[in-house]
Amino acid sequence: MKKSLITLTLLFLIAGFCNAQNQPVPDYVTKQQFPDSVSQMQLTTTTGAKVTLEEILKKHQGKKVFLDFWASWCKDCLAGMPDLKKLISKTDGKVDYVFLSLDRNEEQWLSALEKYELVGDHYWLNQGWKNELTNYINLDWIPRYLILDEEGNVIMPKAIEAKDKRVEALLLK
Repeated sequence: MKKSLITLTLLFLIAGFCNAQNQPVPDYVTKQQFPDSVSQMQLTTTTGAKVTLEEILKKHQGKKVFLDFWASWCKDCLAGMPDLKKLISKTDGKVDYVFLSLDRNEEQWLSALEKYELVGDHYWLNQGWKNELTNYINLDWIPRYLILDEEGNVIMPKAIEAKDKRVEALLLK
């Protein structure tokens, strides 16, 4: 009886974790730019400076932007890095990559940047998992990728694998 209860509990937990990856993205996220409440939130650069999301996106205006929400403690994020590096190589120069870290502290984040050598711009969401941006996009899992068009409109609100063929097709379009 005790084994059955433990097994049932484990199955319930696994089902819950699997379902987290399938949470729908609100319709308001797609085909528009981020609202002011989101674009004015501050992120930390690798030098410790504070910048707004709006400033980050203006820097990349005119190019497609691949936003990557990740953390150094995230096993799925680390496991997906080889595929992500292949994608970066395939889209070389056509897409700007912006990495938004959800690491718990700045030192872990900076150490991971040095270790994994990801090409792109890097920022730390020092507010943690729940902030204006993550709430707006209904962030429920990492890694999580968003693709923005040349004007900053969200054209793909959710992907969880860099090897997703839809991602590559959209970036190379």
